Amino acid sequence: MTRSLLLTLLGCCTAWLLTVAVVTELVGWLFGWPAVFGGLRVGTVALYWPGQFLTWRDLLAPGHRWMVTVAVLVCTATALALVVRVGLALRGDRSPRFGVGRWADGADVRRSGLL
Repeated sequence: MTRSLLLTLLGCCTAWLLTVAVVTELVGWLFGWPAVFGGLRVGTVALYWPGQFLTWRDLLAPGHRWMVTVAVLVCTATALALVVRVGLALRGDRSPRFGVGRWADGADVRRSGLL
């Protein structure tokens, strides 16, 4: 693996984890950070582990469970977008290169038939 690919993978994993953490806090905020959700209480709010909203589905009334489903869909869509991004990074630039991937010199230009 190249260094840029490793940085891309690290960045994508960080972005996905940040998305899951933000979605978790958003779902907690929508319900007013109830004590039954758990989490670390900081004043009137609570801090949750990323993805902790997955355990809250059974705690919610049937009319509110759709919020957890939407949160899962947002996290899944983010993961799919990042997989596409990594796939594009792995694919790289596959355009044909004249002159072995470098700037053409006079001999390359003559050989190409441009002159």
